[in-house]
Amino acid sequence: MRLKTIRTPLAAAAALLTALVGAVAAGAPAHAEEPEPVTGDIVTAPGLELRGRFAEERYDVWANVLGLKPHGGEEVLVVYCIDIHTPLDTEHPYTEDGWEESGVANLEEVRWVLLSGYPGVGAEDLIEAAGGEVNPDWSDEEVAEVAYAGTQAAVWHFTDGWDLLEDNPVKGGNSGEDEAVLAVYEHLTEEPGRVPDPSEFAVDLEGEEQAKFEDGRFGPYTIRSNAGPVELSAEGGRLETADGGDVDSLKDGEQFWIVLDDGAGEITVKGTAAYDLPVGRIFVATTDEALTGDPANPMTVGDSQQLILAQPREGEVPAEWRFALDAPEESAPPKPQLPVTGSTLSVAFAAGLALLVGGMTVIALGKRRSADLRLASVAERVGDH
Repeated sequence: MRLKTIRTPLAAAAALLTALVGAVAAGAPAHAEEPEPVTGDIVTAPGLELRGRFAEERYDVWANVLGLKPHGGEEVLVVYCIDIHTPLDTEHPYTEDGWEESGVANLEEVRWVLLSGYPGVGAEDLIEAAGGEVNPDWSDEEVAEVAYAGTQAAVWHFTDGWDLLEDNPVKGGNSGEDEAVLAVYEHLTEEPGRVPDPSEFAVDLEGEEQAKFEDGRFGPYTIRSNAGPVELSAEGGRLETADGGDVDSLKDGEQFWIVLDDGAGEITVKGTAAYDLPVGRIFVATTDEALTGDPANPMTVGDSQQLILAQPREGEVPAEWRFALDAPEESAPPKPQLPVTGSTLSVAFAAGLALLVGGMTVIALGKRRSADLRLASVAERVGDH
Protein backbone atom coordinates (compact mmCIF):
# COMPACT_ATOMS: atom_id res chain seq x y z
CA MET A 1 0.00 0.00 0.00
CA ARG A 2 1.32 3.44 -0.95
CA LEU A 3 0.38 6.38 1.21
CA LYS A 4 1.24 9.99 0.58
CA THR A 5 -0.09 13.04 2.34
CA ILE A 6 -0.65 16.08 0.14
CA ARG A 7 -0.67 19.33 2.05
CA THR A 8 -3.08 21.88 0.67
CA PRO A 9 -1.98 25.51 1.07
CA LEU A 10 -4.27 28.03 2.71
CA ALA A 11 -6.34 30.10 0.33
CA ALA A 12 -4.27 33.18 1.03
CA ALA A 13 -1.16 34.92 -0.19
CA ALA A 14 2.14 33.08 0.04
CA ALA A 15 3.44 35.61 2.51
CA LEU A 16 0.54 34.95 4.84
CA LEU A 17 1.03 31.21 4.52
CA THR A 18 4.70 31.58 5.44
CA ALA A 19 3.80 33.60 8.50
CA LEU A 20 1.37 30.91 9.62
CA VAL A 21 3.61 27.88 9.13
CA GLY A 22 4.30 27.49 12.85
CA ALA A 23 0.66 27.64 13.81
CA VAL A 24 -0.51 25.32 11.05
CA ALA A 25 2.12 22.71 11.78
CA ALA A 26 0.82 22.53 15.33
CA GLY A 27 -2.74 22.03 14.10
CA ALA A 28 -3.93 25.48 15.26
CA PRO A 29 -6.51 27.40 13.24
CA ALA A 30 -5.58 30.42 11.17
CA HIS A 31 -7.77 33.37 11.96
CA ALA A 32 -9.02 36.19 9.81
CA GLU A 33 -8.22 39.72 10.81
CA GLU A 34 -10.68 41.35 13.19
CA PRO A 35 -12.55 44.39 11.86
CA GLU A 36 -11.80 47.82 13.25
CA PRO A 37 -13.47 48.53 16.60
CA VAL A 38 -17.10 49.57 16.32
CA THR A 39 -18.16 52.89 17.84
CA GLY A 40 -21.62 54.22 18.48
CA ASP A 41 -24.02 56.14 20.66
CA ILE A 42 -26.10 54.81 23.55
CA VAL A 43 -29.89 54.95 23.48
CA THR A 44 -32.17 53.92 26.32
CA ALA A 45 -35.78 52.97 26.86
CA PRO A 46 -37.53 52.64 30.23
CA GLY A 47 -37.31 49.24 31.86
CA LEU A 48 -38.16 47.59 35.17
CA GLU A 49 -36.74 48.37 38.61
CA LEU A 50 -35.32 45.20 40.17
CA ARG A 51 -34.85 44.34 43.81
CA GLY A 52 -31.71 42.42 44.69
CA ARG A 53 -28.74 42.12 46.98
CA PHE A 54 -25.04 41.49 47.31
CA ALA A 55 -24.75 38.72 49.92
CA GLU A 56 -26.85 40.21 52.75
CA GLU A 57 -26.78 43.80 51.52
CA ARG A 58 -29.85 45.05 49.64
CA TYR A 59 -29.16 46.73 46.31
CA ASP A 60 -31.99 47.73 43.98
CA VAL A 61 -31.32 48.85 40.41
CA TRP A 62 -33.14 49.85 37.22
CA ALA A 63 -32.88 47.44 34.29
CA ASN A 64 -33.52 50.02 31.60
CA VAL A 65 -33.41 48.66 28.06
CA LEU A 66 -30.09 49.71 26.53
CA GLY A 67 -29.10 49.91 22.87
CA LEU A 68 -26.06 50.89 20.85
CA LYS A 69 -26.48 52.68 17.52
CA PRO A 70 -23.21 52.21 15.60
CA HIS A 71 -21.81 55.25 13.84
CA GLY A 72 -22.67 55.07 10.15
CA GLY A 73 -25.57 52.65 10.70
CA GLU A 74 -29.28 52.81 11.43
CA GLU A 75 -29.80 49.55 13.34
CA VAL A 76 -29.90 49.74 17.14
CA LEU A 77 -28.05 46.80 18.71
CA VAL A 78 -29.01 45.31 22.06
CA VAL A 79 -26.47 45.74 24.87
CA TYR A 80 -26.42 44.88 28.57
CA CYS A 81 -24.77 46.49 31.56
CA ILE A 82 -21.87 44.51 33.04
CA ASP A 83 -20.89 47.12 35.60
CA ILE A 84 -23.77 47.48 38.04
CA HIS A 85 -22.14 50.03 40.37
CA THR A 86 -21.19 52.58 37.69
CA PRO A 87 -23.61 55.10 36.12
CA LEU A 88 -24.33 54.95 32.41
CA ASP A 89 -22.61 57.67 30.36
CA THR A 90 -25.07 59.08 27.83
CA GLU A 91 -22.95 62.14 27.02
CA HIS A 92 -20.10 60.36 25.21
CA PRO A 93 -19.86 57.82 22.39
CA TYR A 94 -18.93 54.23 23.17
CA THR A 95 -16.22 52.12 21.57
CA GLU A 96 -15.12 48.50 21.74
CA ASP A 97 -12.63 47.44 24.37
CA GLY A 98 -11.10 44.15 25.44
CA TRP A 99 -12.73 41.85 28.00
CA GLU A 100 -9.46 41.34 29.86
CA GLU A 101 -8.99 45.09 30.16
CA SER A 102 -12.51 45.44 31.56
CA GLY A 103 -11.75 43.42 34.68
CA VAL A 104 -15.17 41.73 34.49
CA ALA A 105 -15.48 38.06 35.40
CA ASN A 106 -17.11 34.97 33.93
CA LEU A 107 -17.10 35.83 30.22
CA GLU A 108 -17.95 32.29 29.09
CA GLU A 109 -20.99 32.13 31.38
CA VAL A 110 -22.13 35.58 30.25
CA ARG A 111 -21.86 34.51 26.61
CA TRP A 112 -24.05 31.53 27.44
CA VAL A 113 -26.60 33.82 29.10
CA LEU A 114 -26.68 36.03 26.01
CA LEU A 115 -27.10 33.02 23.74
CA SER A 116 -29.79 31.44 25.92
CA GLY A 117 -31.47 34.67 27.03
CA TYR A 118 -32.92 37.67 25.24
CA PRO A 119 -32.54 38.50 22.34
CA GLY A 120 -30.76 35.21 21.53
CA VAL A 121 -34.18 33.69 22.21
CA GLY A 122 -37.35 35.63 21.43
CA ALA A 123 -38.94 37.42 24.39
CA GLU A 124 -42.16 35.41 24.59
CA ASP A 125 -40.40 32.12 23.83
CA LEU A 126 -37.84 32.79 26.55
CA ILE A 127 -40.45 33.53 29.22
CA GLU A 128 -42.42 30.41 28.36
CA ALA A 129 -39.29 28.23 28.15
CA ALA A 130 -38.39 29.43 31.65
CA GLY A 131 -41.77 28.32 32.97
CA GLY A 132 -43.21 31.82 33.21
CA GLU A 133 -46.41 33.22 31.79
CA VAL A 134 -46.90 36.08 29.37
CA ASN A 135 -49.73 38.38 30.38
CA PRO A 136 -52.01 38.69 27.32
CA ASP A 137 -52.49 42.35 28.17
CA TRP A 138 -48.77 43.12 27.76
CA SER A 139 -47.70 44.95 24.62
CA ASP A 140 -44.74 43.65 22.61
CA GLU A 141 -42.56 46.30 24.27
CA GLU A 142 -43.65 45.17 27.74
CA VAL A 143 -42.91 41.51 26.91
CA ALA A 144 -39.45 42.59 25.73
CA GLU A 145 -38.92 44.60 28.95
CA VAL A 146 -39.64 41.51 31.07
CA ALA A 147 -37.35 39.25 29.02
CA TYR A 148 -34.64 41.91 29.01
CA ALA A 149 -34.90 42.45 32.79
CA GLY A 150 -34.61 38.72 33.52
CA THR A 151 -31.60 38.41 31.23
CA GLN A 152 -29.98 41.55 32.67
CA ALA A 153 -30.41 40.18 36.19
CA ALA A 154 -28.66 36.96 35.13
CA VAL A 155 -25.81 38.92 33.53
CA TRP A 156 -25.31 40.91 36.76
CA HIS A 157 -25.31 37.66 38.72
CA PHE A 158 -22.19 36.51 36.86
CA THR A 159 -20.42 39.83 36.29
CA ASP A 160 -21.07 41.52 39.64
CA GLY A 161 -22.17 38.79 42.03
CA TRP A 162 -25.64 40.33 42.37
CA ASP A 163 -28.68 38.19 43.22
CA LEU A 164 -32.30 38.90 42.35
CA LEU A 165 -34.72 38.67 45.28
CA GLU A 166 -37.23 35.82 45.12
CA ASP A 167 -39.84 37.83 46.99
CA ASN A 168 -41.24 40.65 44.83
CA PRO A 169 -38.18 40.97 42.57
CA VAL A 170 -39.81 43.75 40.50
CA LYS A 171 -40.82 46.96 42.23
CA GLY A 172 -44.46 47.57 41.36
CA GLY A 173 -44.64 44.28 39.47
CA ASN A 174 -48.29 43.49 40.00
CA SER A 175 -49.38 42.15 36.61
CA GLY A 176 -47.16 39.10 36.33
CA GLU A 177 -43.77 40.80 35.91
CA ASP A 178 -42.54 39.40 39.27
CA GLU A 179 -43.06 35.78 38.34
CA ALA A 180 -41.89 36.12 34.73
CA VAL A 181 -38.67 38.01 35.50
CA LEU A 182 -37.77 35.62 38.32
CA ALA A 183 -38.46 32.61 36.07
CA VAL A 184 -36.12 33.93 33.36
CA TYR A 185 -33.44 34.79 35.92
CA GLU A 186 -33.52 31.33 37.51
CA HIS A 187 -33.66 29.67 34.10
CA LEU A 188 -30.40 31.41 33.11
CA THR A 189 -28.50 31.03 36.40
CA GLU A 190 -29.39 27.66 37.91
CA GLU A 191 -27.44 25.49 35.45
CA PRO A 192 -25.41 27.83 33.24
CA GLY A 193 -23.32 26.59 30.37
CA ARG A 194 -20.06 27.98 29.10
CA VAL A 195 -19.55 29.29 25.57
CA PRO A 196 -15.93 29.78 24.50
CA ASP A 197 -14.64 32.69 22.49
CA PRO A 198 -14.91 32.06 18.72
CA SER A 199 -11.11 32.20 18.48
CA GLU A 200 -11.10 28.89 20.36
CA PHE A 201 -13.29 27.11 17.82
CA ALA A 202 -11.60 24.44 15.70
CA VAL A 203 -12.39 21.48 13.46
CA ASP A 204 -9.99 18.54 13.30
CA LEU A 205 -9.72 14.79 12.64
CA GLU A 206 -8.63 11.93 14.87
CA GLY A 207 -7.87 8.27 14.22
CA GLU A 208 -5.47 8.60 11.31
CA GLU A 209 -2.87 6.38 12.90
CA GLN A 210 -5.36 3.61 13.69
CA ALA A 211 -7.26 3.75 10.38
CA LYS A 212 -7.34 0.60 8.22
CA PHE A 213 -8.13 -0.37 4.64
CA GLU A 214 -10.84 -2.99 4.83
CA ASP A 215 -13.80 -4.00 2.70
CA GLY A 216 -12.86 -1.48 0.04
CA ARG A 217 -12.69 1.60 2.22
CA PHE A 218 -10.36 3.52 4.53
CA GLY A 219 -11.19 4.44 8.09
CA PRO A 220 -12.59 5.13 10.51
CA TYR A 221 -11.82 8.83 11.02
CA THR A 222 -13.34 10.81 13.87
CA ILE A 223 -14.56 14.40 13.59
CA ARG A 224 -13.56 16.75 16.40
CA SER A 225 -15.40 20.07 16.60
CA ASN A 226 -16.21 22.40 19.45
CA ALA A 227 -18.08 24.71 17.06
CA GLY A 228 -21.04 22.45 16.38
CA PRO A 229 -21.91 19.94 13.63
CA VAL A 230 -19.56 19.81 10.64
CA GLU A 231 -20.90 19.80 7.08
CA LEU A 232 -18.66 17.49 5.03
CA SER A 233 -18.03 17.01 1.32
CA ALA A 234 -15.44 15.12 -0.72
CA GLU A 235 -13.84 15.34 -4.16
CA GLY A 236 -12.31 12.15 -5.55
CA GLY A 237 -14.42 9.81 -3.47
CA ARG A 238 -17.28 9.62 -1.03
CA LEU A 239 -17.69 9.48 2.73
CA GLU A 240 -19.65 6.71 4.43
CA THR A 241 -21.03 5.95 7.87
CA ALA A 242 -20.27 2.66 9.63
CA ASP A 243 -23.23 0.95 7.95
CA GLY A 244 -22.44 2.35 4.49
CA GLY A 245 -24.79 5.33 4.50
CA ASP A 246 -23.88 8.67 2.94
CA VAL A 247 -22.25 11.31 5.12
CA ASP A 248 -23.15 14.98 4.81
CA SER A 249 -22.92 16.21 8.41
CA LEU A 250 -21.29 14.81 11.55
CA LYS A 251 -21.19 15.90 15.17
CA ASP A 252 -18.15 15.91 17.42
CA GLY A 253 -17.07 12.32 18.05
CA GLU A 254 -18.87 10.79 15.06
CA GLN A 255 -16.94 8.81 12.45
CA PHE A 256 -16.70 8.39 8.70
CA TRP A 257 -14.99 6.08 6.19
CA ILE A 258 -13.52 6.98 2.78
CA VAL A 259 -14.32 5.18 -0.46
CA LEU A 260 -12.21 6.34 -3.42
CA ASP A 261 -13.78 6.83 -6.84
CA ASP A 262 -12.86 4.24 -9.46
CA GLY A 263 -9.36 5.02 -10.71
CA ALA A 264 -8.84 7.81 -8.16
CA GLY A 265 -5.80 7.95 -5.93
CA GLU A 266 -6.45 11.27 -4.24
CA ILE A 267 -9.31 12.75 -2.26
CA THR A 268 -10.04 16.15 -0.78
CA VAL A 269 -12.30 16.31 2.25
CA LYS A 270 -13.80 19.66 3.22
CA GLY A 271 -15.62 20.50 6.42
CA THR A 272 -17.44 23.59 7.67
CA ALA A 273 -18.82 24.16 11.15
CA ALA A 274 -21.23 27.10 11.30
CA TYR A 275 -22.03 28.86 14.54
CA ASP A 276 -24.43 31.51 15.76
CA LEU A 277 -23.00 33.20 18.82
CA PRO A 278 -23.53 36.45 20.69
CA VAL A 279 -20.65 38.73 20.00
CA GLY A 280 -20.00 39.34 23.68
CA ARG A 281 -17.86 42.40 22.93
CA ILE A 282 -17.24 45.03 25.56
CA PHE A 283 -18.00 48.73 25.02
CA VAL A 284 -16.68 51.64 27.09
CA ALA A 285 -17.32 55.37 26.93
CA THR A 286 -14.78 57.44 25.02
CA THR A 287 -14.49 60.97 23.63
CA ASP A 288 -15.12 62.34 20.16
CA GLU A 289 -11.52 63.56 20.09
CA ALA A 290 -10.22 60.09 20.94
CA LEU A 291 -12.10 58.58 18.00
CA THR A 292 -10.05 60.67 15.60
CA GLY A 293 -6.90 58.93 16.80
CA ASP A 294 -5.93 55.25 16.90
CA PRO A 295 -9.25 53.35 16.96
CA ALA A 296 -7.57 50.29 18.44
CA ASN A 297 -6.36 52.27 21.46
CA PRO A 298 -9.13 54.71 22.37
CA MET A 299 -9.04 57.04 25.33
CA THR A 300 -11.74 55.94 27.74
CA VAL A 301 -13.85 58.13 29.99
CA GLY A 302 -13.36 57.32 33.66
CA ASP A 303 -16.19 56.06 35.85
CA SER A 304 -18.47 55.14 32.96
CA GLN A 305 -20.56 52.00 32.83
CA GLN A 306 -19.27 49.15 30.72
CA LEU A 307 -21.62 47.40 28.31
CA ILE A 308 -21.66 44.07 26.49
CA LEU A 309 -23.12 43.50 23.03
CA ALA A 310 -25.90 40.90 22.90
CA GLN A 311 -26.52 40.73 19.15
CA PRO A 312 -25.64 37.37 17.63
CA ARG A 313 -22.73 36.93 15.24
CA GLU A 314 -22.81 34.40 12.43
CA GLY A 315 -19.61 32.74 11.36
CA GLU A 316 -18.01 29.49 10.29
CA VAL A 317 -14.89 27.43 10.89
CA PRO A 318 -13.82 25.78 7.62
CA ALA A 319 -11.24 23.00 7.33
CA GLU A 320 -9.75 21.07 4.43
CA TRP A 321 -7.75 17.85 4.24
CA ARG A 322 -6.22 16.60 0.99
CA PHE A 323 -4.31 13.32 0.74
CA ALA A 324 -3.53 10.39 -1.54
CA LEU A 325 -4.33 6.75 -0.81
CA ASP A 326 -3.73 3.51 -2.69
CA ALA A 327 -5.56 0.36 -1.75
CA PRO A 328 -3.16 -2.53 -1.00
CA GLU A 329 -2.61 -4.96 -3.85
CA GLU A 330 -4.15 -8.38 -3.68
CA SER A 331 -1.76 -10.87 -2.08
CA ALA A 332 -1.66 -14.58 -1.44
CA PRO A 333 -3.84 -15.81 1.43
CA PRO A 334 -2.00 -15.69 4.75
CA LYS A 335 -0.79 -18.78 6.49
CA PRO A 336 -3.29 -20.15 8.99
CA GLN A 337 -1.14 -19.24 11.95
CA LEU A 338 -0.75 -15.67 10.72
CA PRO A 339 -4.26 -14.34 10.01
CA VAL A 340 -4.58 -10.89 8.52
CA THR A 341 -7.66 -8.82 9.35
CA GLY A 342 -6.72 -5.49 7.83
CA SER A 343 -3.87 -3.26 6.81
CA THR A 344 -3.11 -0.38 9.14
CA LEU A 345 -2.66 3.04 7.58
CA SER A 346 0.39 4.87 8.82
CA VAL A 347 -0.01 8.57 9.47
CA ALA A 348 -2.88 9.08 7.07
CA PHE A 349 -3.11 12.79 7.72
CA ALA A 350 0.42 13.51 8.89
CA ALA A 351 -0.48 13.42 12.58
CA GLY A 352 -3.84 15.01 11.97
CA LEU A 353 -2.59 18.13 10.24
CA ALA A 354 -5.60 20.34 9.57
CA LEU A 355 -5.14 23.32 7.27
CA LEU A 356 -7.99 25.59 8.17
CA VAL A 357 -8.91 27.63 5.12
CA GLY A 358 -9.94 31.18 5.63
CA GLY A 359 -10.12 30.87 9.41
CA MET A 360 -12.77 32.62 11.46
CA THR A 361 -15.42 34.48 9.51
CA VAL A 362 -16.33 37.64 11.35
CA ILE A 363 -19.24 39.73 10.14
CA ALA A 364 -19.04 43.45 10.75
CA LEU A 365 -21.40 44.61 13.45
CA GLY A 366 -23.15 46.96 11.10
CA LYS A 367 -24.18 44.03 8.93
CA ARG A 368 -25.22 41.62 11.64
CA ARG A 369 -28.82 40.54 11.65
CA SER A 370 -31.34 42.29 13.84
CA ALA A 371 -32.25 40.76 17.19
CA ASP A 372 -35.83 40.44 18.28
CA LEU A 373 -35.68 43.58 20.36
CA ARG A 374 -36.97 46.48 18.33
CA LEU A 375 -36.26 49.92 19.72
CA ALA A 376 -38.47 51.65 17.19
CA SER A 377 -39.99 53.73 19.93
CA VAL A 378 -36.71 54.67 21.56
CA ALA A 379 -36.92 58.28 20.39
CA GLU A 380 -40.24 58.67 22.18
CA ARG A 381 -39.24 56.63 25.23
CA VAL A 382 -35.70 57.78 25.95
CA GLY A 383 -35.05 57.65 29.66
CA ASP A 384 -32.18 57.97 32.06
CA HIS A 385 -30.42 54.88 33.50
